[in-house]
Amino acid sequence: MAQLWLKFKDEKGDEQRVAVEGELFTVGRHSANDLTVTDSRLSREHIRIERADCDYFVSDPGSSNGTTINGKKLSGPENLKDGDLLDLGGGLQITIEIEAAEQDPAADLPEAEAEMSGQQPPAANPPPYAPSPAAAAPANDGIPTSFFILAPLLGIMVLVIVGVLIFLFSGRDKTPDIADSGDDTNYSTSNDDDDTPVKDDDDAPTKPGTSPTPSAIGTPANGGTTTTPSPVSGGTDLPPTNLSETAKVEQNGALFLRRIAQNEPKAFLTGDQEQKVNAKVKQIGKSAVLAENINAARKNAAQIKALAASKNLKPQFLAVAAITKLGSGRGDIIQAAESVADVYDKLATQIGSEFGDDSLLMVAAFDQGAAGDTMKMRNMLQELAAQKNLPAGAREIRSIWFLEKNGKITRDEFNRALNFLAIGTITQNPRDFGVNAEALTL
Repeated sequence: MAQLWLKFKDEKGDEQRVAVEGELFTVGRHSANDLTVTDSRLSREHIRIERADCDYFVSDPGSSNGTTINGKKLSGPENLKDGDLLDLGGGLQITIEIEAAEQDPAADLPEAEAEMSGQQPPAANPPPYAPSPAAAAPANDGIPTSFFILAPLLGIMVLVIVGVLIFLFSGRDKTPDIADSGDDTNYSTSNDDDDTPVKDDDDAPTKPGTSPTPSAIGTPANGGTTTTPSPVSGGTDLPPTNLSETAKVEQNGALFLRRIAQNEPKAFLTGDQEQKVNAKVKQIGKSAVLAENINAARKNAAQIKALAASKNLKPQFLAVAAITKLGSGRGDIIQAAESVADVYDKLATQIGSEFGDDSLLMVAAFDQGAAGDTMKMRNMLQELAAQKNLPAGAREIRSIWFLEKNGKITRDEFNRALNFLAIGTITQNPRDFGVNAEALTL
């Protein structure tokens, strides 16, 4: 298969050559792309290159400054050819190089041709002659002729006797048992035949539709108790869990990050992040008004969803942002949401909200956005991404954890984002953290 390469000059003017791998390859200024170029003239996802069999096609999914191919505006998918020149809105010029697939040299060998035709290749040096089987067979001069007549008859008699014995023994009766029945299904639904005592903590029968208790589920081989995930929808059908504090933070914190991201179904917290969030959860969970503010957000869910949709924000993000705005005080949750929605709308345009870490960056940059500097965080992230000697990947750079560790954001900015994440973690299942409120899932 032909290999396509992208040849261009980076921000420092150095020649770069990048191979296009996979069925879909994206180029843009967002770190989620296969090729990230931090130029403000590029859109977050500027072009897409898709492979179909042996051909490559380029398309522009709707970039702000557009794309041209060989000086002509790219208005639909175009088949890429060797030597094509792509101009991505003046921010990047890419020359297309296509290398044809190399032919397998083994195809030219006589052996390969012989295999394809189904014939065996001739031997390199055939022997001048081959002895016949008769010539190679040993002589039978020492064996009487009668042996060759009696031997077959004896063999037939032995076979007849063995067959009769097999028939006699196979016909005897035998008593069937469970092991020979061919049915290994266990139809028993009780443990009446089990000598192991079962502890019954509740004499009342289990109600239909409720989940079994951990003891009914069973225990793992290491002797620890089996637990079920804590409910995330506020329901009470699931039994309480015996997860550790950090495990509850990890479970609910990861769920919250997925719900505030535009597209990150596998968001998670590391062990170090769990500990930092857990410390904040303990501190914030003591607030007497937190439960009131969570319940207020639930009661006004329809208005929050409508406002979030008008600002292209996730409802879960806006609801927790409003609760974070209220802090330890009481207030109008809708008014709080309206006071932050415009700022986050502008920050989302510059920073993005595709991943959970992007949303945390928006929260950290709120004061910058409120002061009118909505591009400060984005510009700083672009400068970091352009540093080749930085010991971190593009995704790691775009996180409050990396920025705080390397002194790129202030302590107040980091704490604001951490408070937001802790409140969001609590809202997924408040009773897990001792807060008397129903789960907030918008």
